[in-house]
Amino acid sequence: MKCLLSLVLMASVAFAHGGVYVGPAGGGTPGVSVPVGGGTGPGQPNPNNPNPVGGGVGGVTGLPAGTGQTPNTGGGAPVRPGVGSPVGGVGGRGFGGTTPRGKKGKNPYLDWSWWWDLNDDRFLLLKKKIRTEESRSRDGDTFLGGIDSEGDIAGVTAKKIRESIVPAIILALKDSYYDTRAAAAIALGKIAPSNDLEALARIADLLKDNSKQVREAACLGIGLLGNPEGVQILREVYANTGVGKKFLGRSNDILTRTRSFALVGMGLIGSRGVSDELKLPEYLVGVVKNKQATKDNRVAAAVALQLIKDTGFSSQLQEVFDDTATDPYVRAHVGIALGKVKAWYTNRSLLKSLSDKNSHVSRSAAIALGMIGSPKDKKLITTMRRAASSGPNRGTRNFSLISLGEIGSPEGMKSLVDRFTKGTEMDKSFAALAIGIYGFNNKFEDLENKRFISDLLHKEYIKVKSPSLKGAYGISLGLLKYEEAAEDMRKDLDKVHSQITQGHLAIALALLDNQDSIPAIRELVKRKGEPDRRKLASMALGMLRDKNAVNLLKDVIKESSSSKAILAAATVSLGHIGDRSAVDTLVDIATGNKYADLSRAFAVVALGYLGDKDDIPLLSKIHYNSNYLAQTESLAELLTIL
Repeated sequence: MKCLLSLVLMASVAFAHGGVYVGPAGGGTPGVSVPVGGGTGPGQPNPNNPNPVGGGVGGVTGLPAGTGQTPNTGGGAPVRPGVGSPVGGVGGRGFGGTTPRGKKGKNPYLDWSWWWDLNDDRFLLLKKKIRTEESRSRDGDTFLGGIDSEGDIAGVTAKKIRESIVPAIILALKDSYYDTRAAAAIALGKIAPSNDLEALARIADLLKDNSKQVREAACLGIGLLGNPEGVQILREVYANTGVGKKFLGRSNDILTRTRSFALVGMGLIGSRGVSDELKLPEYLVGVVKNKQATKDNRVAAAVALQLIKDTGFSSQLQEVFDDTATDPYVRAHVGIALGKVKAWYTNRSLLKSLSDKNSHVSRSAAIALGMIGSPKDKKLITTMRRAASSGPNRGTRNFSLISLGEIGSPEGMKSLVDRFTKGTEMDKSFAALAIGIYGFNNKFEDLENKRFISDLLHKEYIKVKSPSLKGAYGISLGLLKYEEAAEDMRKDLDKVHSQITQGHLAIALALLDNQDSIPAIRELVKRKGEPDRRKLASMALGMLRDKNAVNLLKDVIKESSSSKAILAAATVSLGHIGDRSAVDTLVDIATGNKYADLSRAFAVVALGYLGDKDDIPLLSKIHYNSNYLAQTESLAELLTIL
C-alpha cells in the first residue's frame, strides 16, 4: 500500500505537467447514464442558516461556494457539479433559482418542493430506461444510449467517449476556472473504469488545488472512480496525517470539511462492494462512535455508511442512535443509515423516537420507518398514522405522511386520504405526494380503488386555487400515470400565474409521457422570466426525449447570459436525451476559452453525464430519503454538489 501511495504521489506530479491518458480501454463498454429527472423545484437555501455569506450553502445566488462574498439578492443558490452543475449550490435538487416563498409565520423549508427536489430522481429515472437495448452503428461501435424507432436519437458510443469526451475532461482538469476543474474531477471519476490507476492519480492531483471546493470534489471523484486503492488516500486525508497533508501539498491541518468529503468518498468506493480486507464499514462506524471526532465528521461517516448498506454493524449504529447523550445531528443521520441498511429489528427504537424531544431525531425516525416498515405491521401503521396527524413537529408529520405512502398499507392510505381532504395546505401537499408514491409503487389492491383515488385527486386539482397545491397535485397525478389529467395540465401551463408551478406541471406532463405537450413546453424554455420555469421545462423536454430540443439546449449552454439554474437544466437535459450530436458541441464549449466560465463548467458536467459508467449516478443516492433539515456545514455543502 505504501508503494501505491508513493506511486500516486509521483504520478500526480507528472500528470501536472502533461501526459497521455487513453481513456476507458478494453474489458467492456462503459455505460451511459441517461438520468430522467434532475432539479425539478425551486432552489433552496440552507434551513440552518437562511442568510449565509459565502460558504456555498443555499441562499447564495450567482456566487461560487465559499467565496465569502455577500449574497446576491436573487435568493437562490449556485448549482452543483456531478448532477448538472459546478460546485456550489443548494442543498438538494434545486439547481439554484429562487428562495422558497413561505407565507408569513410558516417555515418555507418545509414546503413539499424541498422533499421532491431531493427525491425526484428515483421516480424520474425510473420513468425511462437508463439504457436501451444495444444497437450497432455504421462504424461497428455500440450505441450506449441506443437509437429510437426512427433513428433520430443517436446514443453516445464507447468510441466517442474514448476519443472525444475523456480528452476534453482531462483538459478541463487544468481549466483556469475552479468550478470547471471541480466538475472535471467528478466527471473523470464517473467515466473512467474503476481499475484505472492513471485516472486515480489525475484526480488525486487536484487534492493540491488552491480551491477547497476543488479539493472536496477530488475526494468525491476518487470515490466515484471506485478503485480500492483510493481508500488509503482518503483515509490519510481524513486522518490528517503527514501523508495526507502531502497529498494536499501543505503542512497545515486539513480542513474539517475536506476531511468529511474524504469520508463520503470512502462510502462511494464501498458502495461498489470492495474487498472486506479494507474493513470500510468498521472504519466508518469507528468514526461515528468516536466522541472526540467533530460533529461534521461523524455525520459524514454516517452518510458514507448509508451508501455501503452493510448490515453487519447495525447493532453498533443502533447503540449510537439510542444514546440520547449523542449529538442529535449524529443521531439523526445514524437513524437514516438504519433505514437505508434495512435494519428492520430497529423498528422499536425508531417508533419510540417518533416522539423524541429533538425534532431532527423524530424526523429521521419517520423517514427511516418508511424504508423498513412492513404494511403488515399493524402497530407500526397505527403509530405512523398517529404521527402523521399529531406528531411532535411539522417535519415529523410531513415525513410520516410520505412514509405511509412508501410502506403501502391500505390502512395508511386511509390516513393519506383523510389528510388530503381535511388537512392544512401543507398536509394536503404532502398527502398528495404520498398518494402518488403509493400508486407509483403499485401498492393499490385493485385498479378500481386506484381509479377512485386518482379521480379524487384530479377533481381537487381542477378546483384548487393555490399554485403550490396545483403543482403538488399535478406531480402526484403524474406519478399515478393518470393520463386523463393531461389536458387540464396543458391548459394550465399558461393559465396559472406561478411560473414555478408552470414548471412543475411540465414535469408532471413528462411523467405522463404526454408527447402532445412538447410544443408548449418548448415555449416555456424559450420564454424569458423566472429561471425555475425554464429550468423545469428543460428537464421535462429531456424526460420526453424531444430530439428537436437538442439544438435549443446546446444554444442555452453557449449563451453567456444564461443563469446557473438554466445552464444546469440544459446540461442535465442533454444527458437525459443522450444525443451523440451534442458531444462535439459540448467538447468545443468545454475546451474553448471563447465561452464563459460557467458555460465551460456546465459543458464538462454534461460530458460526465453522457459518459457515466453507472446506470444510476452514485451521488444521487446520498440525498434519497435524507433528513435535509439536519444539516451540518459539511453536509450542506455536500448536498450542493450532488
